[in-house]
Amino acid sequence: MVYRLFPVTELDVEKYKALRLTSLKVDPASFSSTYEREIAFTPEMWAQRLASRFKRTFIASVKDERSISETWVGMISVLGPSELIPATLEPFERAGVGADWDMYFVAGLWVHPGHRGRGLGTRLVKEGLEWARRDMDPKNDSEGKKDRMIILLVGDDNTSGRALYQKVGFTNLTSMPPGEGNSYMSLKVA
Repeated sequence: MVYRLFPVTELDVEKYKALRLTSLKVDPASFSSTYEREIAFTPEMWAQRLASRFKRTFIASVKDERSISETWVGMISVLGPSELIPATLEPFERAGVGADWDMYFVAGLWVHPGHRGRGLGTRLVKEGLEWARRDMDPKNDSEGKKDRMIILLVGDDNTSGRALYQKVGFTNLTSMPPGEGNSYMSLKVA
């Protein structure tokens, strides 16, 4: 099998929708959303998820040597500062964390169970980090005085996810109070 990683485009909205809905069915506890909520999205809502230049979704696909088609088996989305809504930032403001950061958020890392343990999660995270490193979001500090930080929320019982993030360099964000069964992790990118 040959794996390939690439950024998704608006032209791929139906494949993205199918992968996202599959992820919500297979691992519902890994997401803050639900299958029931997202199956009701309109086509416009799905397209909007991929339309912003202030976030990027990367896909992992697999191609069997005997086949000409690819199957999507993993994804990650990274949201830039212009994509973050006030409700996302409010807990950080309340805790007095992040005022001196350009904040990016990892959302929706998922790899199909049949393809786990092959380094795809790590490759997806690294692809997202590289995008954040290069991204020129208009809300970023143009003078370079703020640290560019990648933040994520991981389930306390998600030991394999936590290990993956730590392997890439994320550490527990101890200045943030943990949520219900979740903890924040962060990584500074240069």
